[in-house]
Amino acid sequence: MVRRTKAEAEQTRECILDAAEEMFFEHGVSRTTLEKIAKAAGVTRGAIYWHFQNKADLYDAMLDRIRLPFHGSLATLSEESEQDPIDQIRNVMIEALNRIATNEQHFRILMIVFHRSEYIDELNPAVCRHEESKNEAISFLEQGFVRAKEKGLLKADLDPRLAAAALNAYVGGLISQYLLHPEQCDLSKKSQVLIDIMLDGFRA
Repeated sequence: MVRRTKAEAEQTRECILDAAEEMFFEHGVSRTTLEKIAKAAGVTRGAIYWHFQNKADLYDAMLDRIRLPFHGSLATLSEESEQDPIDQIRNVMIEALNRIATNEQHFRILMIVFHRSEYIDELNPAVCRHEESKNEAISFLEQGFVRAKEKGLLKADLDPRLAAAALNAYVGGLISQYLLHPEQCDLSKKSQVLIDIMLDGFRA
């Protein structure tokens, strides 16, 4: 009985996240109320508050749906390996771009983050968490570039932290542009070329 109740609670939570994702995508974050999300999910506002503290908490949990798998891939860059660290970074970035082009949920959530979010007071906690997450991603990239420098694979005069920040900004720009104009560049076909353009300039 307890197991079924926990399963039902998890199912309700996922249903709320699905509804929030849909409402945020269609209407923007600031114009989406918890009442709208509750109605779309077929639950009460009380059910939302059972699982989430507020809209910022709900927004952050929605973002975790794509953030956690990506950070799991990035975390491998800090692990010792015989593989070329720059090639490892390359593979992670290409995989991330391909996922946006082929996975509707990734596309939808990133569209919300990049182009449907008005960073108003009620979202401040989520914005702070997102900044922390971005800095964490840069740190993982930096660790990969540090390993590359130790192996003599990174340009001697290139600071690993700067390389990580530059790559993060470049990929963020690619994503933002693709979300608005996917017809201009098929990421599923061009992601390798786009990443190589950047990383080839970093190699020793």
